Amino acid sequence: MRHPSELDPAIEIAGRFDHQVLVERYIDGRELTVAVVGEEAFPIVEIKPKSGFYDYEAKYTKGKTEYICPAVLDKELGRHVRELAVECAAVLGCRGVVRVDFRLTEDDEPFVLEVNTVPGMTPTSLVPMAAQAKGISYDQLVGRMLDLARADANLARATAH
Repeated sequence: MRHPSELDPAIEIAGRFDHQVLVERYIDGRELTVAVVGEEAFPIVEIKPKSGFYDYEAKYTKGKTEYICPAVLDKELGRHVRELAVECAAVLGCRGVVRVDFRLTEDDEPFVLEVNTVPGMTPTSLVPMAAQAKGISYDQLVGRMLDLARADANLARATAH
């Protein structure tokens, strides 16, 4: 939806699929995402769809979106966004690998959009992109994920006894 006049028809269409419809305020600004692996925030990825809106087509059609990793941000702002991502994952009790999506306003105020607890892991997905910017290969990333899962399983076994 790009114009207020589209709201009522959009709610009507959504209402055909469920009796509950969530409507959120649009936050104009830059789209950022942060992969959190364990308790570590990886470099920030900025998502710049060429159409101006990161919809299904922009996300899954090659060449429709530019990804900048690491995102060009003031050092302190980047640190703050990464800390927020780690904090979001911790507050929600997330483990392993998650991706936290943000909108960053013109005033550099970050808003959390969502915490993706099952982020894509194809070699062209955003988490592997952030890992690569950190100097971590895809295979090393998968190895780190397995180590985190093993540690989590061992902790669960230890506390169950």
